Amino acid sequence: MDNLNLNLLRVFHTVARLQSFTRAAEALFLTQPGISKHIKVLEDYYESRLFDRLGKKVVLTQAGETLFLSADKIFNLLERSKTEIDDLKGLKVGDLRIGASVTIGIYLLPDVLNKFQSLYPGIRVTLDIDLNRQIIRQVLDNSVDIGFLGAPADDERLVVTPFFKDELVVIVPADKSWATRDHIQPLDLLSERFILSRSGSGTRAIIEERLQQVGVTLKNTIEFGHTEAVKKAVEVGLGISIISKSAILKEEKLGLIRSISLSEVNLDRNFYLTYRKDKYLTNLARTFLQFIVYKIS
Repeated sequence: MDNLNLNLLRVFHTVARLQSFTRAAEALFLTQPGISKHIKVLEDYYESRLFDRLGKKVVLTQAGETLFLSADKIFNLLERSKTEIDDLKGLKVGDLRIGASVTIGIYLLPDVLNKFQSLYPGIRVTLDIDLNRQIIRQVLDNSVDIGFLGAPADDERLVVTPFFKDELVVIVPADKSWATRDHIQPLDLLSERFILSRSGSGTRAIIEERLQQVGVTLKNTIEFGHTEAVKKAVEVGLGISIISKSAILKEEKLGLIRSISLSEVNLDRNFYLTYRKDKYLTNLARTFLQFIVYKIS
């Protein structure tokens, strides 16, 4: 092979980033044997093994790490050139990739995106909703252009800016005796089963941090994977929880859930937007950031 095929580098870069031949095959719409064949060709070209297998996981060898750093720079440069060219076209066409934590992605962004798309119908927007820590990872590996977080990210590679103040509230079934109260004490939470969202969510991190500040550690807990599941569990009487006020507007209006304030604990929090410091922000990305701050703040 006299010339290095860019497609081979793309396959290698995807395997390295996902640490899996199987997931890379799914992402690139190739078969796993096809992925393996591409990597073998690349290893023959460099006369070096690029990956070691550790069970189902693959990790880069020293030679692989060297190649990955170069490949990463190449694809970042190619993507930057595309975004700069897209900028020349104004806001008539373009792609915007957004990642958001669950509460923001489900309860805040859809209405904003609908209004944004009505103004710029030629823009193609993709929204990936995941746990807070996963969105941070996607921003860092450049899978998304902008991330929206329910808890701040502490990483010097990122710009992290608050854009919305959210309120967390205790939620209980509408028929529970607590539903007639305006507020409860932190220690009252220990007498009830508590429904938690998955570890890694911004909401859970805030809840545990704020309760620990007043000496409360939840013991009788059940973990649910999604905000909607948490709400349903509370609605049917499985337990109580703490959740964003913006996530229960419909349920409160229908009388399915009641929200209560928690005394002695500050449950206000900020939502954050984030992007890489070294990322070229297109005119499209900058316009969207200005739009969302104006519409939500």
